[in-house]
Amino acid sequence: MIESIKYIFRGYRFRYKLDPQEINYMVSNLEAGDIAVDLGAHKGGYLYWMRKGVTKKGKVYGFEPQEKLFNYLKRVINMLKHYNVVIENLGVSSQEGEVKFYIPKTKKGYSPVARIDFLDDETPIAECKIKVTTLDKYFYDRQIYPSFIKIDVEGHEKEVLLGGINLLRTYSPKLLMECENRHLKDGNIFEVFDILLKLGYNGYFFDNKKLKSINDFKPEIYQKKTSGRFWEAKGYVNNFMFEKPKTAANKK
Repeated sequence: MIESIKYIFRGYRFRYKLDPQEINYMVSNLEAGDIAVDLGAHKGGYLYWMRKGVTKKGKVYGFEPQEKLFNYLKRVINMLKHYNVVIENLGVSSQEGEVKFYIPKTKKGYSPVARIDFLDDETPIAECKIKVTTLDKYFYDRQIYPSFIKIDVEGHEKEVLLGGINLLRTYSPKLLMECENRHLKDGNIFEVFDILLKLGYNGYFFDNKKLKSINDFKPEIYQKKTSGRFWEAKGYVNNFMFEKPKTAANKK
């Protein structure tokens, strides 16, 4: 019971304190009966609102490769009887298989910045192997067509998108994606954006509360590296929205 209360509280904390613009954008783009996907579900801050948005008529798929967090989400979902929410203990990449996974060492044994792509930032890590699938294999090949996908994969965005080209090209789900130069091996956020732009997507981000085109995004301004935890600075931007023009609406 306590876990389920914390889960709900976390959802409200994310919507009304941590990521209000992003979650409002997501909820406003979900309708009853939709299918929504959360890649990197963690403790469910977004997952909770996805389920609210699609209602009991829709379906939500949450992917969480960290076993402890996966087990937590399974317990909470069962407690709340959210039977239209599927939790998978999988990562998502450009091809199916098994990959190394790096989890910064913490007392709890999990981390919000666990990742597939290793970055040598001198943080003590625990290494394990996880199973991965692709968006095309899991959804497109099974004729499951999401209308909205949230991506939070700590630098693995490019591989996730490349593994879902058919789904993205054909069914045009709207995307909410975290992407940061500091998480990328080559530090080039625009290579990730270009994959979606070439598929006909338009990209946006929130500058304070104002929605702007990614044509206006400049890493030296919005992801400026300074001393300390610069990514927590006011005005730092790491969430991006992508959608196709209405003329290229989903082919459902």
